Amino acid sequence: MSGLIEIIIIVAIILSIILLPRMLRRQPEFEIRPLKRVLKLTGWERMAILASFLWLAFFALYLKPWNNDWHIFLYMGLSPVVLFWGIFWIFLGFRKKGR
Repeated sequence: MSGLIEIIIIVAIILSIILLPRMLRRQPEFEIRPLKRVLKLTGWERMAILASFLWLAFFALYLKPWNNDWHIFLYMGLSPVVLFWGIFWIFLGFRKKGR
C-alpha cells in the first residue's frame, strides 16, 4: 500500500509542476492601454505653463514674499494661476464628456 501512495504523490508533484503554471497564468480581464495624453502638450498648453511660471517668478521677484508680503503674493501671484488652471481643468472635463 505504501508503494501506491508514493507513486500517487510523485504523479501529483509532476502534474503540479506541469499544470499549475498554466492554470495560474491568466489573461488580464481588460486590456490596459497607456494614456496617450501624458506628455503630449499642445503649443497653447506649453505657452500657458510657461506664462504661469513667468507670472509667479515676476511677482515673486517684485513683491519678495520671503521678506514680508507673502499674503499679497498669494492674492496677486498665486491666485490667478490657480484660477486659470482650475478653469482649464473643468473645461477639459466637459470636453472629454462629449467624446
